[in-house]
Amino acid sequence: MGCEEKINILLVDDRPENLLAIEAIIEKDEYNLVKASSGEEALKYLFNDKFALILLDVQMPGMDGFTTAKFIKAREKTKNIPILFITANSMESEHIFMGYSVGAIDYILKPVDPLILKTKVEGFVDIYKMECKLVQQADLLTAKTLKLEKANKELSETTAKLRLSEALSNVISETSKDSMIVLDKDGVILSVNPSCENELQYPDKELIGKNIRILFTNTESKLYLKNIFRTALNYGSIQGYEGHKELYITRKDGTSFLAEIQFGWKFIQEETIIACTIRDITEQKNNEALIKHMAYHDFLTDLPNRRSFNETLIDHLKKAREANQPVAIMFLNMDRFKYINDSLGHTIGDLILQETSDRLRRTVSDQDFLARVGGDEFNIILPKTNRENALEVADRILDVLQKPFLLDEYELYISTSIGLSIFPYDGEYFNELVKNAGVALNQAKEHGKNKYHVFHTGMNMQSYRSFLMQNDLWKAIERDELELVHQPRVDVVTGKVECAEALLRWNHPSWGAVSPAEFIPLAEQTGQIVEIGDWVFRTACQQLKHWEENGYNSIRLSINFSAQQFMQKDLPSRLKRSIMETNVSANRLEIELTESALVKNEEFIINTLREIKEMGITISIDDFGTGYSSLQYLSRLPINILKIDKSFVHGITDETNENRLITSTIISLAKSLNLSVVAEGVETKEQLEFLSLHHCDEVQGYLFSPPVKQEPFEKMFLQEKDMVFDVKVQHENRIMNQERFENPIPFALEKLKKKHSISTRELEVFDLLLDGLGNKEISQKLFISEHTVKNHVTRIFQKLNVTDRAQAMAMVYQYCVNKSNSVIGI
Repeated sequence: MGCEEKINILLVDDRPENLLAIEAIIEKDEYNLVKASSGEEALKYLFNDKFALILLDVQMPGMDGFTTAKFIKAREKTKNIPILFITANSMESEHIFMGYSVGAIDYILKPVDPLILKTKVEGFVDIYKMECKLVQQADLLTAKTLKLEKANKELSETTAKLRLSEALSNVISETSKDSMIVLDKDGVILSVNPSCENELQYPDKELIGKNIRILFTNTESKLYLKNIFRTALNYGSIQGYEGHKELYITRKDGTSFLAEIQFGWKFIQEETIIACTIRDITEQKNNEALIKHMAYHDFLTDLPNRRSFNETLIDHLKKAREANQPVAIMFLNMDRFKYINDSLGHTIGDLILQETSDRLRRTVSDQDFLARVGGDEFNIILPKTNRENALEVADRILDVLQKPFLLDEYELYISTSIGLSIFPYDGEYFNELVKNAGVALNQAKEHGKNKYHVFHTGMNMQSYRSFLMQNDLWKAIERDELELVHQPRVDVVTGKVECAEALLRWNHPSWGAVSPAEFIPLAEQTGQIVEIGDWVFRTACQQLKHWEENGYNSIRLSINFSAQQFMQKDLPSRLKRSIMETNVSANRLEIELTESALVKNEEFIINTLREIKEMGITISIDDFGTGYSSLQYLSRLPINILKIDKSFVHGITDETNENRLITSTIISLAKSLNLSVVAEGVETKEQLEFLSLHHCDEVQGYLFSPPVKQEPFEKMFLQEKDMVFDVKVQHENRIMNQERFENPIPFALEKLKKKHSISTRELEVFDLLLDGLGNKEISQKLFISEHTVKNHVTRIFQKLNVTDRAQAMAMVYQYCVNKSNSVIGI
């Protein structure tokens, strides 16, 4: 570059704030500061541009400063660029010596002294400017020489020959490492430099007089040589043609090497002089390949890394769309690996990872793509693979990795969890498939580890139903499918109902009434619990206002809050907004929190409870006794009521049951803290007598009433009409129907068996398939071979006219829905 252009300085540091700080110190109008966040990125810039100086951080993730410096000094183009290492004060002397050994010119210690850094940078820039000026002067001298040659063109023939000889000697540099050859217009070699013998294995005399074609024997090389001479012959120049190209050159012994070829044409004394430069770039290409390999492979196992996996998956998905073929991706995570790593050390851990990599390589096919993407995480791409075949691969992997690892004196057993997702069934795009495979992996771990799990496609019917419900739950509020039912709490002394618990129900259009125990965890997983909780609280406020307008002013409503909902920072303000919008009295509201929701983030919990209580809302602790809160912590909480969990109420009439002592102790504890006590799950008069004897304040349970809908609740308790018995009978009938039809799968299977002529043995296989068992587990259950199981599954799919488990499950699901609809009268 010319000295009049901006001067390039390369800054390399993985921390953006460090780059900005250095830029601020040395920034000048004449500088062009190029920033790189890694060694790999720095090398890319060095391939393309010329730099006066490199400021290089030593400690970087991935390729550190020392390794980067080695690559810079290894390249001919960059080896002379000064490197100024920037490092921390804690660098030991041997590390500093290592920096100098790999090519550092100097060190700057962190924290950086701005004056020192600026002075040193300016010093190196001054040296660079001097070099530029020397180059310009050399170019100017060359130009003046050419002018002199032109002015002396008409000298004698002897002088002209001397001039020609001088031009030839200038073309061929005796000191160049590149092979430099001078040719005539026909390609005959006139002169060579000494490097030709080293690179091409031809002595000088052996090449002179021969045509340069003997070096260009490769098909592509022959064609290039032919075209470039044809261009020169036709146009008198190669301008506009590729005068610079990478081609294979053949040595005397017949071996070839990749070379950078450059041709130049000159006319001297009416003679055509052709110069050809041949530079061996084998080492350069090897270095580039090494850098690329390091960027796309894991250093420990030499497997492709996450970057390589991502790019390969995108490519496979593109091909799969064009060919309308499935692609399976598999996420693997080793169970208990962290425990082994922590207890036996990273050396043993590394050996396990290497052995695992080898086993996986031998298990997958050549067309599959295996990558290590993290510590003990491996990903596999299975192109042209459907769900059934992917499950077979998962079975093989589990078997292979269950075998003991024999390392040094240890015999170790490590199981593996696997998550799968299949294109296009579990997602049509990269992000969706990867996310779903990760979800499936987590589910596999939650189900006991050493298992595989396929995203939502029904490793069993329950997970398939959960997936569909998760989607439907987003629309439940909009479609008015949620409702509140009420279960009264009875004062043990007066028998009056002064409070009722508002319980949430979901009337699903296909499955009927869905238990909160099933859909509340789904709402918590998806984050919908906050919106649903707001709906419940607002609806309870509207209910209270309705009762107030109709003259029912005595009752209080209790509302359950989940831990996730309670941790919202703006919860008190949102509750206050609902109360103000409905114009209901806050003292007619009660909030129930489980004990387990209170054990984290104590200060936040206490402050939030205090704000809510100051609004006039009653606060109760639900399911007390099942959590782990201490008495000291409990005494600090601004609460009003303890609710004894129904699991403790059961058995209190048995004098040998420890629940008697637990229940009486909880009541005594509450009284000592000046708290009221409510017992849940009271179903018998004997339980009521025990609770009354120990001074429990309120009871709640089927002995008095199940949860009932708004209208019957108003008739029973608000209008003081005794309809408990009739409602209880209705409830028992509903429970009987629910128990009778809560598992419609056998009904669906029987219908499918008759309609599609499925044999009894096939039905047994199908039933286990719906339970989430793989082929191997089914073979063990039914005492038949895996091959036989596979044949049964194939025939079942053929009879049902489906291609995989997901479609078969959807068919069973539809039969279940039809049956549920018939039961609830849809």
